[in-house]
Amino acid sequence: MGILDNAKDVAKAVHEINNLDLYERVLNLHSDIIALVEENVRLRDEVKELKESLRFKDEMKFQSPFYFRDDDETPYCGSCFEAKLLAVHVVHSYDNADGSTDWSCPSCKQHYTNIGIRRKRSPQSLPLPGGPDTWMR
Repeated sequence: MGILDNAKDVAKAVHEINNLDLYERVLNLHSDIIALVEENVRLRDEVKELKESLRFKDEMKFQSPFYFRDDDETPYCGSCFEAKLLAVHVVHSYDNADGSTDWSCPSCKQHYTNIGIRRKRSPQSLPLPGGPDTWMR
């Protein structure tokens, strides 16, 4: 039997003895208990969300200028993650001839040109025009 059930039983018993003042106090106490239970549920949910956020943050690894997760090859925007703790994937723009890759963030519009972190293409993706393995030479 929970705290709300106990409060209901007390209210019922007080009502039966016809003590109106005591009955009103018990009803107010019952309302306070309901508010505390709702607050408890809200706080538990908030703690769960914060723990998940911390777990996610701990999984992020910084490799300048991006953040990465082990199970995700697409980089996250360093600006968004550090400023707002938002995990926003950057979007591949272009592979340059000098070995650098252009990326942009759809959220904050930050543009990155990065040497050494190239987009991994899936086997079914087509080569980019003008690239080393393209038919357009």
